[in-house]
Amino acid sequence: MKCLRCDGVELEVKTRGEGTDIVEIDICPQCKGIWLDPEELQKLDDNFFLDIEKIEFGEVRATNEDIELFCPRCETGTMLDKVHPAQFKNLILDTCPSCKGFWLDKGELERVRNVSDQLLIASLLALDEEG
Repeated sequence: MKCLRCDGVELEVKTRGEGTDIVEIDICPQCKGIWLDPEELQKLDDNFFLDIEKIEFGEVRATNEDIELFCPRCETGTMLDKVHPAQFKNLILDTCPSCKGFWLDKGELERVRNVSDQLLIASLLALDEEG
């Protein structure tokens, strides 16, 4: 599989986790971008209380400066959509509307984890206010 950003660079398969949570991620050795199949994003998130794949995403309009990225999994050359977690418009991710995979640029996985943690805290605070 080729990197979506680096012309002609082959993604390397790296193994993360252990036991039933082993994940094989595809990472670019050059730009450090990561391709994650849908279930892999959940396994990489260490927040056991919030299913990261259930985060509500809003669409982002691409600008002229945005590079069109195409899904490396889908054979039809599906263009990736730009999305952001509903309450976090400053984190823009690329996702395939067909296979639901994600392309994360360097540093975005950590930012996704931070969003997951913030959503967990907000849900716990809401429960506390109800109780």
